[in-house]
Amino acid sequence: MSYKLNTKDVLITNLGDEGVAFNSVTNEYFSLNETSYKILKGIENDLSSTDICEQLRNEYSISPSDCEKAVNNTLQIFLARKLVIEE
Repeated sequence: MSYKLNTKDVLITNLGDEGVAFNSVTNEYFSLNETSYKILKGIENDLSSTDICEQLRNEYSISPSDCEKAVNNTLQIFLARKLVIEE
């Protein structure tokens, strides 16, 4: 499954290692911790969830299965909040 940032409706702002996403349709702000910000930026940069996981595993000590589960859970939240769309 492939994901894209909802660039039509969503703005992302960097706040140090973290970030904020704003959905202009729902008028909702979302605080992004360091990891979720990196996942959303990975999607913005057209990376697959596998590529994002590989980057996160290079930075953090996490098993492949735990990383995949965490990235997929975060992507489901992003989908529900309409920050990303499926392609």
